[in-house]
Amino acid sequence: MGNVTATAIPLILAFAGALAAAEPGTTRVARWKDDKAAAFVLMFDDSLPSHVKNVVPELAKRGFTATFYINPGTGHYAGQRQAWEKDIPAAGFELANHTLTHGGGATNADIAREIAACGEAIHASTPGQPWPRLVSWGQPGGIKKEKWPTTKDELAAMLAENHLVNRPDFGGRGAAIAFKTGPEMIAHVDKAVAKGAMECVIFHGVGGEWLSVPTAEFTALLDGLVARADQVWVTSHIPAHQYATERDGASVTVTGKDAKRLTLTLASSADPKWYDQPLTLVTTVPAGWTACTIDQGKRHAEATVKDGAVRYEALPGGEAIVIARK
Repeated sequence: MGNVTATAIPLILAFAGALAAAEPGTTRVARWKDDKAAAFVLMFDDSLPSHVKNVVPELAKRGFTATFYINPGTGHYAGQRQAWEKDIPAAGFELANHTLTHGGGATNADIAREIAACGEAIHASTPGQPWPRLVSWGQPGGIKKEKWPTTKDELAAMLAENHLVNRPDFGGRGAAIAFKTGPEMIAHVDKAVAKGAMECVIFHGVGGEWLSVPTAEFTALLDGLVARADQVWVTSHIPAHQYATERDGASVTVTGKDAKRLTLTLASSADPKWYDQPLTLVTTVPAGWTACTIDQGKRHAEATVKDGAVRYEALPGGEAIVIARK
């Protein structure tokens, strides 16, 4: 059993016994998508040229997504306009609000316009997506106090008006500040796994511009994430936020069961207008089942039974979930 200690063996056996003893229909909402141990988001500030030249190709090479906090009113954004307004959103990357110019303003009205104008640019660059919708927010740093007169409560009201979701604090998460090397960033990933948490690293320049980290250190982090693919859901900010919010308010009810099928309902206290991320469920099935079909409205999937349970995705507040023996 490898490095499993003698003390751990009884715990493993007890857990396996508990699964075996669970009633068919017993369902666990996975902490993260695909029952991963943690969620991790790669975040990039200021819509820099190095994001287009160095970051996006390396992410695409590994099949990763990320969240880009853009400033559509800056010259460096304009220099890569095709990428920011067409190529990057079309490739499935998340655009997030970092204000129009990153320059702040003298009044609350100025700040409100900076936020709203960035939102309008995101909307224009993602015409196939619903609007309004939840958008990630990263407050620009390094702005003098007189150029950011907004109080926390006033800012919270602006964020709510624009359906913006605050990301984790920059402190302790900034590349080139908190983390200077790939191994330091990978250690941050491992802490998220240990805690079962959603975490992030926030980048500015990668191989160029300001607060820059060398491209080799960035790709070392990406390769570390690839090596941890069985443990870490690499996603963008809003899907991670939606999943956690829905999960924390979720409940599963068994409404029917027999030798051939189980019928369940999945509910969540999260408002489905804004929270529409499928959750991963793990359901115990009757003994002897080896494969199942899972149907919820138009959603259809097939899955193999493992350790007496089947894993699948379902939408909270949707139609009944029917798990049938295949």
